[in-house]
Amino acid sequence: MIAEELEQCRQVVLDRWIDSVINAYPDQTATFLKEQPDRFANPVGASLREGLAEIVDGVVAGTDPDDLRQALDLVIRVRAVQEFTPAAAVGFIFDLKHIVRDLVAKGSEVSEEFDSSIDRLALVAFEIYMSCREQLWSIRAEEIRNQSLGILERMQAWREQRVRESEIASE
Repeated sequence: MIAEELEQCRQVVLDRWIDSVINAYPDQTATFLKEQPDRFANPVGASLREGLAEIVDGVVAGTDPDDLRQALDLVIRVRAVQEFTPAAAVGFIFDLKHIVRDLVAKGSEVSEEFDSSIDRLALVAFEIYMSCREQLWSIRAEEIRNQSLGILERMQAWREQRVRESEIASE
């Protein structure tokens, strides 16, 4: 019953959800994300729209949240590298509940199954977020290690040069 109502108002749900997600960004960024339709000039906006559309379609179809990982990844991967707290990075999933509740006919009950599906979707999103953050920290740790090795190598080369110079001077 909720699936039929969701299917009828799918585009409205999607539009409101996209607006909700984009409005979490600073004003200037949000304006750019909304107004720049070019995928190459605005890859973040394109990823958000594409991922959110796939998620809404999956929710409408009753798709298992684990099967929506790829669509979630499009949205979460971007948010994981931005200045979002973990709660803000994945909290947009819960906005979908409120949007659906506002749009579904007042006499209809939003089912526990729907709520549970959104909750599981949020858990999957959090797993993806944490995986992305782990990747970021791994990359940063590798960069620091490489910088440290470079410094040590330069120090060793400098030390060897000083030893050679002192040997030449003592001859």
